[in-house]
Amino acid sequence: MIKNFLKLPLFVAFLTTGSIIQADPYSLENISQYLQNLKILKADFLQTNPDETRSSGTILIKRPGRMRFEYFKPDKTLVVVSAGALAIFDPKGDEEPIIYPIKNNPISLILRGEVDLLNVGIVENYEKRFEEAVLTIRDPKKPERGSVRLVFTGAKPELKEFTIKNENGSSTSILLNDIEYPKKINETLFSISLEINKRTNNN
Repeated sequence: MIKNFLKLPLFVAFLTTGSIIQADPYSLENISQYLQNLKILKADFLQTNPDETRSSGTILIKRPGRMRFEYFKPDKTLVVVSAGALAIFDPKGDEEPIIYPIKNNPISLILRGEVDLLNVGIVENYEKRFEEAVLTIRDPKKPERGSVRLVFTGAKPELKEFTIKNENGSSTSILLNDIEYPKKINETLFSISLEINKRTNNN
């Protein structure tokens, strides 16, 4: 269920604004550049939880360091990643969220301001096929914190799916659909304190 996922490193997905100049669009260099250039992403998602249940919603990503998961009914949970924290707001509208440090989460590897797959030793596995690549990353300094498996597809690499594996071995997968790349996203959507204030004023 949702709480199982939210204890995992949340992570999420991306846009390239730069051109891919190498002949092989799925080279590790180009995938690294794709992630490096990702600034803003919006998509619908389908989540498969460790117990095989499913939920869906909308994801917003603003790099560096910010994500927002809005879950559709009947769940309606809200997850906000910002300022080094992952906050879970339950659907009952409680004022105070459950908060985890994002640094303990493999998703933090992708949300960093700089993403260099070639030089920092985070690539654990890399497989390439026709118009598809599968990449697994893990923090070499803290391997016990889990990993993220990224699937890229298309004529040029675009993140289609990611699977977060936490320290106890359970996995949660996020499949992205209807991906958009807005030029701007309202910064207030990533404010944990504003969300707390809004819920306080509504009660």
